[in-house]
Amino acid sequence: MYIAMQCSDSNGALNTEVCTFYGIRYDSRYRSAVISTEHLNHDYVVPMDPSDYENAVKQIMEAMKGQVELINIEQGVVYRGRKGESRHVDPQKLVIKPV
Repeated sequence: MYIAMQCSDSNGALNTEVCTFYGIRYDSRYRSAVISTEHLNHDYVVPMDPSDYENAVKQIMEAMKGQVELINIEQGVVYRGRKGESRHVDPQKLVIKPV
């Protein structure tokens, strides 16, 4: 499955990226979700509250039930950075739709 998302790089520029989606996990230390992709040298991080993370996971699971090939993050910004890099930005509320 693939994921399309609006990403902010270290300069704050927004770009749409499409990646192979391997999974998502929550890092309670940094209060952020980390999206796993095929990219080995950087992370896709989404600062969010635990309840918003659980809501995002439910949206992903719902899309997976339909065996879709692509999910799209329609609302919310994903922050791309080097492995282990963190950002201090406002928490995001994601809206994820199957395409």
